[in-house]
Amino acid sequence: MIQTRARVAGADATSIRLEVPGWPGHRPGQFAMLGLDPDRTHRDPLLPRPMAVYRVVGGLLEFRFKVVGRGTRLLAQAPRGAELSLLGPLGNGFPAPRPGDWLVGGGTGIASLYELARDAPKGVRVRLGGRTRADILGLDDFAALGGDLAVATDDGSQGARGVVTELVTPAAGETVFACGPEGMMRRAHALARAAGATCLVSLENNMACGFGVCLGCAVRTTAGFRYVCTHGPVFPSESLGWGAA
Repeated sequence: MIQTRARVAGADATSIRLEVPGWPGHRPGQFAMLGLDPDRTHRDPLLPRPMAVYRVVGGLLEFRFKVVGRGTRLLAQAPRGAELSLLGPLGNGFPAPRPGDWLVGGGTGIASLYELARDAPKGVRVRLGGRTRADILGLDDFAALGGDLAVATDDGSQGARGVVTELVTPAAGETVFACGPEGMMRRAHALARAAGATCLVSLENNMACGFGVCLGCAVRTTAGFRYVCTHGPVFPSESLGWGAA
């Protein structure tokens, strides 16, 4: 883990690319805290944003996101050469999938899955969903990987009309890796549980620090409270007490 200043190499409505000196590498599913005011001279926005690493390309660390408020809007508008504070990599990340496993993403959770899909062995199935085609982050990047990719959208503008979990049919012994809206992950958990498969979910809770001090990302598990930043963001879905969901 490093704490450093990152220089903006480019940004647009859905991504930001950073030069990060000394980046130690990361596992798919790990994240970083991005702060808009490395000199702490302003207090708006006060808190850094946790974001999953999308990929490293051309030596740049890339994050994909949706503009949902002031912080993400400022990130999307960050000029080339601007400096941000960066702390990472953080969290536990995903284990490597095996042939036959499922990667299921929705919303901003899709960003957590790109490198997992890129590095996966042949036979891993990728299922992405959103309300519309525009909601599916990095769809062209996923498609360029080849392999078994299927998409579902609420309005049918890309792939099948409906929810992404309708494209997921796990079997015993397989693992479902999921990141996205809680309803989607709960359904993935239920499908895996019914099939005798394993389900791992990556949570996207808000937090202030990223390393277990603020306690703002606490979640209730079957073993008591755990923290998304240090114990996660990847948890066995069974540990979240979702039951049959």
